[in-house]
Amino acid sequence: MKPKSDTQQVRKAAVLCCLLLCSVLLGGCWDRREVNDVAFVMGTGLDKEGDQYRVTMQIALPGQLGSSGSTGGGGGTSGTKSYYLESKTGPSFRGAIAEEQREVSRTLNYSHRRVLLFGEALAREGISKMMDVIARIPQNRLSSLIVITKGSAMEMLQADAPIEQYPAEMVRELNFSYMKEPRSVKLLMNSILLDGIDPVVPVMSLVKNGPASLKDRKTNIQIDGLAVFRQDRVTGIIDNHLSRFLLLGMEQAKETEIFVTPPKGKGYISVHLIENRVHIKPFIRGDEIAMTVRLNCNGNVKENETSFDISNEENLKWLEQQTAEEIKRELGAAVHVIQQKYHSDVLGLGRAIITSHPDEWERIKPQWDQLYPKVEITINPVVHIENIGAVTKPFGVKKEQIQNE
Repeated sequence: MKPKSDTQQVRKAAVLCCLLLCSVLLGGCWDRREVNDVAFVMGTGLDKEGDQYRVTMQIALPGQLGSSGSTGGGGGTSGTKSYYLESKTGPSFRGAIAEEQREVSRTLNYSHRRVLLFGEALAREGISKMMDVIARIPQNRLSSLIVITKGSAMEMLQADAPIEQYPAEMVRELNFSYMKEPRSVKLLMNSILLDGIDPVVPVMSLVKNGPASLKDRKTNIQIDGLAVFRQDRVTGIIDNHLSRFLLLGMEQAKETEIFVTPPKGKGYISVHLIENRVHIKPFIRGDEIAMTVRLNCNGNVKENETSFDISNEENLKWLEQQTAEEIKRELGAAVHVIQQKYHSDVLGLGRAIITSHPDEWERIKPQWDQLYPKVEITINPVVHIENIGAVTKPFGVKKEQIQNE
């Protein structure tokens, strides 16, 4: 039997060897990459020029992110803009990126990219080819938001956007204010690959922030509606007015206001919808398909510039019915456009069949493209107004002028 002191020495030697071995694993700085060696791409724009692809990168300048100015040039980190634009063409998405890297002294990094902008002309040709490189390289964010631009995506990334530090951030914030679930790369590709539903993506354009007489006008970004897809191609654009109701039908509306005219007199009553739920129920008999789209909406009265008294219970019911009729009319117009003109199933009518009648879907799936424009769609909205505001009677209207009927 070994003496106790010898045993302790052996244990100490074993612990020391373990510590020495562990120290080998702690050498994590051999592949370090300093912040000043990396160029963070905040937004990417893609356009088609002839048979070439133009890729425009909006690169953050960390040294300018704390500055208050938003005008002037941005060379290196000494300009007054908080970003720098790099734009090149190539035979493919990746080819153009490789050309850009040759002119950027730092390694392009896409892990913080906010948005991916597609010019309308490119989006109408199809976007799946450009998505391959995004999904293939782990550094690329699948949470980056997708936007279709009217005109060039490169021009969108050059907007002044004075409220935010760089235009890509403004595009991102507009997305979140417009839809409950903005279309990310992941959501868009899922809807392209899923049966029974087509993608939809916000459309944005450039706009001046005031009339021509205003001095020092800035270029801002605005939402112009929705681009509807057929598989991976944009087939059409729904204008800003109808797109608000289309988002209601998709259960994606964030801020929707309905303006109702009174039974007598002039002016509008503004109903702000704060919540809505959608249920689609299919009815199938052979090749005859009908759909009932039921909407349950809750809202508040935001403005009453009329003399109509909405504190009266009967009048409030009338207002709810008129709001429902407006939703039915406008959503019906939007559905007619996507169904008859663009043949795009953004409401997911096919998904409703897959969910409730999977066997029937297998039967009609090969001819769904021909059957979809013939589907009879009934829209049935129900509106409940929860709050008419702190002022119940029309404010500033004499008692004898208030309409109670």
